[in-house]
Amino acid sequence: MSIPTSYSAIFHALTAVCTQAIQQRIFSGCVLAVRWPDHSQSILPLGHDDYLTSNGAGENLPEVKTLTSQAIFDVASVTKSIPVSTLVLRRILLRELDPQKPLITLLPEFSTNYRSEVKLWHLLTHSLDYRFPLSSLRDLKPEAIWERLLTHLFTQPPGSSFSYGNAASILLGRVLERMTGEDLETLAQRELFAPLEMVDTTWHPLEHNGRDRIVPTEICPWRGRTIRGVVHDESAYTLSTLGPVGSAGVFSTGPDLLHFLDMLLADGVFEGKRILPAGILHLITQNALPHLEGQGTALGWELANRKFMGTICSEKTFGKTGFTGSCVIGDPERQAGFVLLSNFTWPRREATVERIYAVRRELADTLFAGLPT
Repeated sequence: MSIPTSYSAIFHALTAVCTQAIQQRIFSGCVLAVRWPDHSQSILPLGHDDYLTSNGAGENLPEVKTLTSQAIFDVASVTKSIPVSTLVLRRILLRELDPQKPLITLLPEFSTNYRSEVKLWHLLTHSLDYRFPLSSLRDLKPEAIWERLLTHLFTQPPGSSFSYGNAASILLGRVLERMTGEDLETLAQRELFAPLEMVDTTWHPLEHNGRDRIVPTEICPWRGRTIRGVVHDESAYTLSTLGPVGSAGVFSTGPDLLHFLDMLLADGVFEGKRILPAGILHLITQNALPHLEGQGTALGWELANRKFMGTICSEKTFGKTGFTGSCVIGDPERQAGFVLLSNFTWPRREATVERIYAVRRELADTLFAGLPT
């Protein structure tokens, strides 16, 4: 692990934030990966894949393991941006897709009200009125869940409200598969993961890596077992029998996600190779919903969200979080950012997500406060 001397004080402060979170049992372990303004990187694994002493909420794993930088985590909703939305943005920049294209031209079976008004733009900005948790459909057959997404009746017109959830990203993933004839994993591996040397990033970690490297996410009462190496999100788990899902299911490591973040901060270039067309950084740092007061989001990414990006993030700070305890945050003005992977949902999910959001905010403020803008 390398720590540039000029940033050593910041890195030690970041380490203290993560160490305190482990002591407070917000998670039993994490991997923190930092991208510094000089393009150097630091990766810090801390803690274990289970608590060393039971907290009474679950059961200890047969053998508790110390986390390494190569630990593999379920990144949950980070999947929505890495890689799904980014695959769409690549095609927008290549002029293969128009964000104003009506969805029914790509998914003619989309048959809700307002069907002729829904555009790719609305999927990328989560501005469709899907105001119900997809987890409520988890006991349906996957085909029935898909049918609900296609036929749900909206009470508000497209673009009139921000309604973050899984539905839009599931539809977006299906759009990609429909227009290319390939599944999401094949597309992501060829266009993003392989060129970025993201060697451990996949929807199918048990097929490519040893089980011991994969951090468990929850003792799931719905499934009646420990979830390790299969998607944690319930609706994505049910839908995964039909193939990779656009809302959740990617597993990755700190180093792999740092490669992705490094590429975005360099406007599509990684280690001298152009991975995405120039202009990607502009797309993910512009407010795509300026007409909604108090709401900001970029195409495919969250933007300047102080709930998890901290109180001093810039207006162009982009990022994404995952329910399991993951996040990716980048600030193009400071040319810095970080990846946090943790097992926040282990062994049981908490009633709220506030504690993990507090950790993310503190990490962001600690990093950005010490860097020049």
